[in-house]
Amino acid sequence: MLVGIVDGEIAGNCQIVFNHRHKTKHRASVAITIISKYWNLGIGTAMMQKMISLAKNQGIMQMELEFIEGNKRARALYEKMGFSIVAEKPNAILLKDGTLLKEYFMVKEL
Repeated sequence: MLVGIVDGEIAGNCQIVFNHRHKTKHRASVAITIISKYWNLGIGTAMMQKMISLAKNQGIMQMELEFIEGNKRARALYEKMGFSIVAEKPNAILLKDGTLLKEYFMVKEL
């Protein structure tokens, strides 16, 4: 896990989870969040670059992540970093107002 700190405040964090089972050890899952106050400063890009570097150093062949329908900022970052949508889960997220949203699954081949 990485934590980004700007002027003593947490700006965001990210993590990579490596699989240890033989059949899935070539894959890793990543997640990231940036506090809105710190958007557009390149923090997300820098963190994702570090996660990709860590994955490559561990011999990972495939990185994976998920995001929720409507999160255009996340999708743009992930596509910029080379991830592609490979699947979607309809009605995966139920909001308090009853709205159902898709969840997208993305992959980056290393």
